[in-house]
Amino acid sequence: MTTLARHGAELRRYRNSRLYRSLTRTLRVYNRRLLEGLKERGFTDFSPAYPALLSNLDMAGTPIGVLAERAGVTRQAAGQLLREIEARGYVETRASEDDARVTLVKFSAKGRRLFANVVELVEGIEHDFEQGLPGGHFDKVRLGLMTIADRIDPGGALGVGDEEEN
Repeated sequence: MTTLARHGAELRRYRNSRLYRSLTRTLRVYNRRLLEGLKERGFTDFSPAYPALLSNLDMAGTPIGVLAERAGVTRQAAGQLLREIEARGYVETRASEDDARVTLVKFSAKGRRLFANVVELVEGIEHDFEQGLPGGHFDKVRLGLMTIADRIDPGGALGVGDEEEN
């Protein structure tokens, strides 16, 4: 085996053993299955870009700045994508009653129907993932990842940070 091939194989093994790669691969499949399921249920105008924001939207509504922070995008990028999502009827935006400078985003009636379908699909996807692990291991993985996320990104949790626009 050549030095380059040997190092290439070592690099592949290393990269494939890192958490980032496993999380990315899992998320890619998770999102693909979610989008396919939504399309089968009639949400044919739903874009793969939408979950980044909609998965961070609190049921009572969330300021655009908080959505942007949770999604890891700029406020301008979030605003642009939200205009598209709103045009498709999944969300409604309005000025906050507490502060007219803050734009609040809420699910519309169509968005709430979408959300109900997403919950059903997520349960099925996660059930399928769970079947690939011995009993109880999936819950341990989920709890472990939640613990890491809460420690390294406490502001990213749903419901946190809604009190003020960031």
